Amino acid sequence: MPSLDDFSTNRYFETSDSPTKPQVELPSPSRHPDLCFNDGNLAILTGDHYFLVHQGLLCRHSTVLSSVVKALEGKQARFLEGRLVLELEDASDDVYYFLLALYDGISALKFDLDDFGVIAAILRLSTKYQVKHLRMELIRGLSLAWPKTLPQWEIREAKATSMDGMYEPRKTISHPILVINLARASDAPELLPAAFYDLSRSSPSDCASGYICPLTSKTHQLSDYDLLCLLRGKEHASRFLSTFIVNELEGRDSSASCINHLESDNSRRRACQAAFEAITFEILRDVNGVVCHRSSDPLFAIMDAELMQTREDSLGRPSAILRACEFCRSEFGAAVDAAREEFWLRLPQWFGVDLQSWA
Repeated sequence: MPSLDDFSTNRYFETSDSPTKPQVELPSPSRHPDLCFNDGNLAILTGDHYFLVHQGLLCRHSTVLSSVVKALEGKQARFLEGRLVLELEDASDDVYYFLLALYDGISALKFDLDDFGVIAAILRLSTKYQVKHLRMELIRGLSLAWPKTLPQWEIREAKATSMDGMYEPRKTISHPILVINLARASDAPELLPAAFYDLSRSSPSDCASGYICPLTSKTHQLSDYDLLCLLRGKEHASRFLSTFIVNELEGRDSSASCINHLESDNSRRRACQAAFEAITFEILRDVNGVVCHRSSDPLFAIMDAELMQTREDSLGRPSAILRACEFCRSEFGAAVDAAREEFWLRLPQWFGVDLQSWA
């Protein structure tokens, strides 16, 4: 909450004691070029700019700002253009986006890579000044890319995959380091498990070195605490995949209903077991994204173990060596679904996120 003592004495202000001629010690602030209403009755000062807005609107949506304005009226009031001044420490651009959201809403925001900076500014200030409806709408929108449920995550991943099968999330989805830091700053822990998992798919060195914004060249890094949470979660996820391979793929027995059991030839009788052995090899070969360009993604690797059995080769033919019979595929598909659900449910615990509800 802004402190009432943050006002600099007689800094380019009219005061209630000298309403006709302001005492000037620093260059006067300038009107914001967009958000200044001639009938506004409150001047919000941020840095070298001020906004002329409506006190009633501000106080209606924020009890925090309402209390600050009322306290200002009880002190030696300061004025700009005859309006009571509320000075905020927040960046001028952030305040602009926040005020614009109060006036116009956020329906025009797309919750994509281009709008993330605006969304982050509004979420931080709507949290700081307790504008609950804005905060709820923003978190709901961010949850489309950083969801709480596995089906929503699958939709997100599908949208980030091109028609030719290339997975390119950074073209449309903001970097997870930005999301983790925003979630911490705005007390939105429900965004953290998906963001931590997204980042955990990068190499440890990339996670530690941080993200350099291409527009500002600013480096964004995790706190030491979050980096430790990330690395621990990454280990848990990797261990889960290893356990899945051992328990569900290596030496997997064919189904009791396997259609190959009746074959007289031993190699044909073991066709389904051979298929699972081949799948095991393919997963281990692609664990670093050699084939599918999905670096260190255990959740995808588990699903891909099932998809491999129906994937076609370059000539449009199913790969016989990876294809088990229908009964064996069905049983394995159930194991895959159960493992992925369990994996998703464990994300908060693995990454050290305390949530009341998840998935």
